[in-house]
Amino acid sequence: MTDQPSPPLTLSHRAHLQTALEMAREAVAAGSSPVGAVLVNEKDEVVAKGRNRVGEDQTAERVGGASVAHAEMDVFFALGKLKNPGKLTLYSSLEPCLMCGGASSLLGVGRVVWATDDAWGGSGRLIKWADHPAMQSTEVMACPYPDLEAEGARLFAPEAKRAFPDEGWELWRERYPAETAEVEESGEKQGGEDGKD
Repeated sequence: MTDQPSPPLTLSHRAHLQTALEMAREAVAAGSSPVGAVLVNEKDEVVAKGRNRVGEDQTAERVGGASVAHAEMDVFFALGKLKNPGKLTLYSSLEPCLMCGGASSLLGVGRVVWATDDAWGGSGRLIKWADHPAMQSTEVMACPYPDLEAEGARLFAPEAKRAFPDEGWELWRERYPAETAEVEESGEKQGGEDGKD
């Protein structure tokens, strides 16, 4: 584990979150869950981009079609061995799950920033609770821009409704009422058109 300080905040972390959201839209277009991620070095250079590939076939270049093919893991697999991980910042369109948040910390990534909270499966608050020393050194920054947070919530809400039925969807509805209402209204209109209520 590195004992280097976290990288300083960059003036362009908004732009990196926007890129992560673009990657999330790419994931949806490819038939996967709407999550994207970008890894940036201390010079504010993008060193890797990734997106969820769970709904896609595996290729020689990318892990796909597996439960671990999340956006953040896609970034780590694409980059390979991390150099100076304590100086890296991972930007994600959605708060990383336990697997991806834990991997970020155990790999020594200095900071993790996300556009949208995951009310059901996010790990941001849990990373700091772990006893492992590596888990203590990753700084997390949740939702620094309300407009990007809402954009990410709108993008992920249909997936949240599908993937997190019952209690999970209720948590999403509480956290993002406007964005989830759009999904429910859309579903009602589609249901009405198909003759289903």
